[in-house]
Amino acid sequence: MCTFQNDVINFMTNGKVTVRGLTKLGLIPKGHCVIPNQFYERGWGKWLPIPNLSLLPFFSVSITSGLCWEETIAFLEEKTKPDTFKKKCEDGETASIHQEIENLYINERETEIKRRLEANGFQYPESINDVVSLYIALGLAFDIVDLQGLVFLDMIIRPLQNIDDVLLNP
Repeated sequence: MCTFQNDVINFMTNGKVTVRGLTKLGLIPKGHCVIPNQFYERGWGKWLPIPNLSLLPFFSVSITSGLCWEETIAFLEEKTKPDTFKKKCEDGETASIHQEIENLYINERETEIKRRLEANGFQYPESINDVVSLYIALGLAFDIVDLQGLVFLDMIIRPLQNIDDVLLNP
């Protein structure tokens, strides 16, 4: 984007650049996925739970597609894999040594994320609604009510805060 476009967008959005805003300006095509440039540099990839990470591209697509809250939840439910919210191997399931090691690493990561979220007053997601609520609670997304009373979601692209500024308690 050129400097003029950046200046115009900043003026129109009070310095906030969002997925929905850029879509309405025609700068993001309908149905495309947009993730903030500094998503990983600002720690979001490290401290978001796996369900939130795996559904973020679909969340972005739901915004660029113009889906309301209920439609977004239904869309995310369609895209959710059966084991997205699975806690651990069910009784009778067997796993190779590589799968067991991978599961151990994932479990350790998610346990630490859950601990840090709870230390900061947030809930670890157990459902699609929890995933969306966590995006909003952490300030990555927000809801908008239109003139007809429909609730839509939007996601911040810029300025994207550091996750450590949100999750203050280590």
